[in-house]
Amino acid sequence: MAIQFRENQVFAVGPEVFVREAVDNCAWADLGDGVVVIDAQEDTAMCPLIGQAIAETVGKPLKWVVNTHWHSDHIACNPSWAALGATVIAHESCAPATTAHDGKPDITFKDRYTLKGAERNVDLEWLGGTHTPADTVVHFPWARVLHIADLFGWGLFPMQRLTQPTAGRMREIIERILTYDVDTLICGHGPLLTPDHLRRWLAYFNDMLEQAPRWQEQGLDKESLLKVAPPPADMEDWWRFFAWKHARNLEMVAGAQV
Repeated sequence: MAIQFRENQVFAVGPEVFVREAVDNCAWADLGDGVVVIDAQEDTAMCPLIGQAIAETVGKPLKWVVNTHWHSDHIACNPSWAALGATVIAHESCAPATTAHDGKPDITFKDRYTLKGAERNVDLEWLGGTHTPADTVVHFPWARVLHIADLFGWGLFPMQRLTQPTAGRMREIIERILTYDVDTLICGHGPLLTPDHLRRWLAYFNDMLEQAPRWQEQGLDKESLLKVAPPPADMEDWWRFFAWKHARNLEMVAGAQV
């Protein structure tokens, strides 16, 4: 699949699975008796816009909200959607389950959770420990689609700090994601991707970490690092990768304990 950023466009990713592709993506699916939304945007002004898109694509009530993690750019609409009756589901590390129905999780889980609709189910799996403790992937098995949230950022290293433990956990997570039998993946920000993009990123990640000790020993600054390790040419069309993401990765690698 060619990389195409269809900014602010709504389209079907697979049967009964839709996305509004943007800097902050929002995805949803028809489970038969209602709609599940994956992540709740950065700005409450998006609530009516997403609601209109759901009405136009599915025409059923928003019944569930799944938060892949608890960063502010993924939960802004939670209170508004909870007030409309939606049940919020998130990993237990996000917040304790509450009965207040105020946008905090109504249902939490530890490792896996299956959300059962009248006609279709979605499967949630916790894969935390790199970007946040709560990272969750969401599988739409009938559509061969997997939502991987911010575990992939079009080249960007998604962890807060790069250490031997986080690097090892990152490899485990990507390898686990690649075991899913899917054709398309949705990430939290930017274009859709395929498993091949994920494999290419893992090779890039491993190559950078393999070279890191030599770069650190040489004491290379940011400009020197970019000269000895330019961004790979075959990743030139990756969303914002050449603009700033590769340079940020190099800075992270240069100061890492790996």
